[in-house]
Amino acid sequence: MYETFGAVVADHTVELRLFFPDADRDPDQYDPQHGGLPLIHSLRVPGDHQALTGHDPWDLNTAPVMEPEDHRGGVLYRLRLEDVPDGFYQYKYFVSFENGTSRWCGDPCARWVGSEAENAAFVVGGNSLIVAPLAERRSLADLVIYELMIDDFTAAYRDDRAPVDAVVDRLDYLVDLGFNAIEFMPWMAWRGTGFSWGYNGSAFFAVEDRYVADPALPLDRLVRLKRLVTECHDRGLQVIMDGVFNHVDAGLTPDTGFPYHWLYQDPTQSPYTGGFAKEGYFEDLDYNNRCTQQFIFDACRFWLDEYGLDGIRFDYTLGFYAPDRPSLGIGGLIPDLRAHLEATGRVGTPLVIEHLADNRYDAIDVANTICADGCWYDRFLYDVGNYAAAERIDTRAVRVLDTGRDFRPQQGACDVPVKS
Repeated sequence: MYETFGAVVADHTVELRLFFPDADRDPDQYDPQHGGLPLIHSLRVPGDHQALTGHDPWDLNTAPVMEPEDHRGGVLYRLRLEDVPDGFYQYKYFVSFENGTSRWCGDPCARWVGSEAENAAFVVGGNSLIVAPLAERRSLADLVIYELMIDDFTAAYRDDRAPVDAVVDRLDYLVDLGFNAIEFMPWMAWRGTGFSWGYNGSAFFAVEDRYVADPALPLDRLVRLKRLVTECHDRGLQVIMDGVFNHVDAGLTPDTGFPYHWLYQDPTQSPYTGGFAKEGYFEDLDYNNRCTQQFIFDACRFWLDEYGLDGIRFDYTLGFYAPDRPSLGIGGLIPDLRAHLEATGRVGTPLVIEHLADNRYDAIDVANTICADGCWYDRFLYDVGNYAAAERIDTRAVRVLDTGRDFRPQQGACDVPVKS
């Protein structure tokens, strides 16, 4: 559902869509103890597109107003722009609330987020691309994975090119080293314009502009990552995305950070943010609410489908795993995604968790319980290093090399109830 929101471009028509769940219309959207209504009085859309109607860009007084209408589960605000010429158009929402306050906010479903103000944007024209699928998908047990941070990996040689374009230069080198898969560290857009490892994400449907920006070809921003995935597939390299779905960087001011936090008159009433399981970093997502579960499922499905990805590694699942609520958080997300992948003929696409448990085999137990394909086994890192530092041999060091035997047979075959 959420993948149909944001700026929807069809030829030279653009429709902006912004959705808000409403528990009065659909009680399944959120628990009133965990969220409320945005209390919006009016919603304007200033931006570059205003020049198309003879007005000054970003002029609040002439910015078009979005109109609300009933939508399944809530209210949908819409604005339609006709006869939009080819170009790259930035915009933002200006929200006036019922209590008389107002603020600038981003678009939670934007396909592009960038600039110091974290404007949203859409592209009309430019190139399009459908990602070429892999000729053959290997099982997780047969993958030799290279973990790659796009910025660091290309910093020494990319010059002025977009970093994702520069990654292609080294793909043959990685194949020659014996790798058949790449796990890319987070590429979803994060708050701020500076360097980041990507774990402070704020936009779930947008590629970080730092990775795809090339001033010479601005209309290609939305296809560059697709080109990289296709280049990987052409070489038999499977592409795994590192997804940060436990938390968001809401920021300290409403004009930047996760928009669904600030689009509410009282941000503490946003049903998308709040506590769920073990606190992690930044602002936790609230998986107590079905709207949040749906939002993240749709984001994962978007990356898997639109970009032809071959797997997801889920960061910090301690933050959204609750054994007493097995259909929520990661416990519901894995089965729902697996059902979608099976229905679309992609059986064997690995869904792997990073469950930083203190106890020796808790991560494996959780992977077995929620039918994930595997997990990061951090005890390997900690235990073997500790034994080496102590200059002693311990039988547990050998045991840690055989953790594969602890996973359930036919890992990934899921018996967990799916709640769509």
